[in-house]
Amino acid sequence: MQAEPQESKRKSPRIEVYAQAEVKGCEIHIMDVRNLSAGGVYLVGTPGEYPDLRPGTNFELVIFGSEDGIGDDPDFNVACHATIIRIDEGSPGKRPPGFGATVAPIDEDNRTRLSNLLLRADNYRVGDPRR
Repeated sequence: MQAEPQESKRKSPRIEVYAQAEVKGCEIHIMDVRNLSAGGVYLVGTPGEYPDLRPGTNFELVIFGSEDGIGDDPDFNVACHATIIRIDEGSPGKRPPGFGATVAPIDEDNRTRLSNLLLRADNYRVGDPRR
């Protein structure tokens, strides 16, 4: 039996975002976010840089959404519970190494903020002449 491709297992589409995240586990880290969905996040880094992030690790996460050149907007800061589900070695020229994690906003206000961040990021395009 052939395994399903990774994309078909996703419940929500991934959106490329300009964001950073504060990871609060054994230590506190500030990490770049490569992409985000309603149920997951890809955090850029390696196990050598972040040895405390292993599959199954639960932690608190605050995503700081921003647009290129605009800076952080507190209305798009999203507090979540998160769990590392995989470590990705990356692919040169395609994607950096990182960590795939599930996310669950801590309350309805943060769920709304996540939805708004995803909507804004999906409508924003680098080099978009309308911006």
